[in-house]
Amino acid sequence: MKIILSQLFIAAFVLLCSLNLPSLARSENAADTMTLQEIETAYQSGDTETARKGLAQLAPGGDASINYRLGYMMVEGIGGPVDLEGAKPFLEVASAQEYLPAYTLLARTYLSTNPEITDYTRAAALLELAVAEDIPDAYFYLAQMLRIGRGLEADPPRAVQLLEKAARTGHADAQFSLSQMYSRGEGTAQDKAQAARWLLQAAETGSTNAMLSLSINYQQGSGFPQDDAKALHWLTSAAEGGLPLAQRMLGSAYLTGEGVETDPEKAIIWLTQAAQAGDAGAQSNLAYAFATGTGVARDDTEAFRWYSAAADQGLIRAMAAQAEMHENGRGTPVDIDKAVALYLQSARFAYRPSQERLGALIADGQFSLDLAPEEGPAWVGIAAASGHAPALSWLEAQAADDAQAGSILGQLYLAGQGVDPDADRAAGLFQAAAEAGDFQAQYQLSQLFARGEGVPRDYIAAHKWANLAATAGIEDALKARETVEKLMTAEEIAEAQNQARAYLAGE
Repeated sequence: MKIILSQLFIAAFVLLCSLNLPSLARSENAADTMTLQEIETAYQSGDTETARKGLAQLAPGGDASINYRLGYMMVEGIGGPVDLEGAKPFLEVASAQEYLPAYTLLARTYLSTNPEITDYTRAAALLELAVAEDIPDAYFYLAQMLRIGRGLEADPPRAVQLLEKAARTGHADAQFSLSQMYSRGEGTAQDKAQAARWLLQAAETGSTNAMLSLSINYQQGSGFPQDDAKALHWLTSAAEGGLPLAQRMLGSAYLTGEGVETDPEKAIIWLTQAAQAGDAGAQSNLAYAFATGTGVARDDTEAFRWYSAAADQGLIRAMAAQAEMHENGRGTPVDIDKAVALYLQSARFAYRPSQERLGALIADGQFSLDLAPEEGPAWVGIAAASGHAPALSWLEAQAADDAQAGSILGQLYLAGQGVDPDADRAAGLFQAAAEAGDFQAQYQLSQLFARGEGVPRDYIAAHKWANLAATAGIEDALKARETVEKLMTAEEIAEAQNQARAYLAGE
């Protein structure tokens, strides 16, 4: 679509330059104002920055076409940065003069995710005007709004109708969306054959998203016969079309040899393109290549740079890798404080390798438990389970005075993680932690009493501890209590309840 608009842009310039419009001529009071011919020459020569500046000079008081073309360059980032908010006044002028292409382009600015610009109701009104004039782009954008009810009431069946009209004109994005709706039975009866037809059509028309989807379908044999060669063909086509996700997937495949013959050189080419386009996953994978010397000479500085770029976008595994480089002084000076901050951030997103490393740092005395008093003991447990001996020693030392540490240590002994399995030792640790009020220990102890593992089987004790753990909202404890009740008499249940009440009363 950008190509079509660009062709219209150039054609309009030629037409306007052939007209003798006084309002567009060089002003005697503005000797520096460019003429349309000068703007056209600059644009054709590739000097889009000068062309954009020239249009900005002519737009105030200029006709709809001039205002539209300036707005178009600002929306698409041609000749300068993308500036949706700045484009709006010029596109509003063109729309007010009923310049049809301006309706859809202005609607796109109102569909921006920038809350200062977004106006879905206005966008829908503009697109309705454009649809009335039979503009395929407008069919597509209005259909997307109708699919989810954004700016107007949801109407998936009408969305399908609009996409059908746009798809028949060769609108690749509409063809892809139509394929999705047929595949899901959204706004129409589910029709896998139609979904496959429009997906293939969209890919052949040039939709990189359709190419990627088609590649995945061929790889998985979903909707199309399984065909690795065709999967690779369409993935490559999407990558060559500039889709960063496809570039990352293709580069990663060449790096690992998954589905293709390993080719580190191609891997680095594609990963670099995707990374430069801002794909966080590609940035992280490229960093890994530099950090390990896979496909390129090992370069810790480059690895750190790309891990940092990915981490800045919130990619958790990149944060952890960046932390490790700070900790070990790879590609950057040693900085344990920065390392800990990054480990902590990624650990709190449940990234287990960071949790394990923090647990080891706590056990080694390099990270204060005060910074993570609730999560820290569990992280030490993860480190201990992985075989970090100081972490196990730390838990053993803390267990006597820290119910949470005792409970975690009990789980290690029960599962035989980092230690030899010992149900008796686990039961003793759970008993002490349960008495001290640790809900997880109470639940685990109830299970041991129910099974007679490490302790004599005792349904009354099992019910008591499950009941107490359930008060903390532990759903498994509630289910455990209900299960053991089926094996107890009414008198035994009453006794278990009395013991639970006595515990809560501190008796």
